[in-house]
Amino acid sequence: MNVIKRIHIRGHDERGDGYGGAKKSPTSEFHFRPQGEAGYGIDSSKHTAVLRYMDSEVEREYIEMINGLPKSNEKRVISFGLYGDDPRYTKGAIRNAELRDTYFPGWTLRFYVDGTVPSDVINELEGLGSEIVKDNGLKAGVGGMFWRFLVADDEGVDRWIIRDADSRLNARDRLAVEEWIESGVCVHSVRDHPNHKRALNGGMWGGKKGCVAGGMKGMIFKADRENYNADQKFLNQVLWPLIDKGDQISHDSYHCSEFKNSRPFPTRRGENLQHVGQVFMADDSPRVGDLEYYVKNNPPGCRPKEHQDWTYG
Repeated sequence: MNVIKRIHIRGHDERGDGYGGAKKSPTSEFHFRPQGEAGYGIDSSKHTAVLRYMDSEVEREYIEMINGLPKSNEKRVISFGLYGDDPRYTKGAIRNAELRDTYFPGWTLRFYVDGTVPSDVINELEGLGSEIVKDNGLKAGVGGMFWRFLVADDEGVDRWIIRDADSRLNARDRLAVEEWIESGVCVHSVRDHPNHKRALNGGMWGGKKGCVAGGMKGMIFKADRENYNADQKFLNQVLWPLIDKGDQISHDSYHCSEFKNSRPFPTRRGENLQHVGQVFMADDSPRVGDLEYYVKNNPPGCRPKEHQDWTYG
């Protein structure tokens, strides 16, 4: 059962692999439980973890904090790779462009694309103020996952973060990024799920101008770009060894004891369990397995000392 911002409702009859689209089904069963102004309450026989509670009052508080953050003259870019016409990614890209002014005001979304992206998607992204970069010299497929890293070579960009088109920008992400900005260090990494146990995750890291020595594009040309998970292997086997471990920080809700300079997130995860880097489908519904089978209470050491009651980080 999915409730989307514009009050669209769709039901799923079976979990399957978590990738299926919403559809009408005679076997779907759900119940509403009112929660007042604080949010939506949904009690589903199969998917109680998907949207149990949405604490909109806390979300508004975080958005107010974002609106009060210092302005900057830096050129700040959120970099994505986008290829093909799968709505999970094309609609996700548009959704992120719509969310930019709420969660990352002052930042520019940049999409590295090729000719396989429908022209109407490109037009809509440009209409929402996004930058489009074409013909980067690297083919798509697994190699397309590398395109977003090319922002590191752009001398006109002062600060950049890498994100996935099928995740969603949110307050938790932005306020963690602000702590990185305030720290002054070069590189920022985010780990917000038990499956994020690596130094750098493909769509959850960032840096400042000049922080990637040797030229990103040159390193990518030498890398394996054909095999599954090649972008993750590149980041952790090629790039990570080049990074000064004292000149980086990470926000980590599960593996903070295993990576140097890790710290807890400054915000409390909502009871709907949304996490930075979470995968969403084209209709804004979360990929069910990420919530039902992987997100659990995080270690006390990965919570702020003054907020040990934040059992989900």
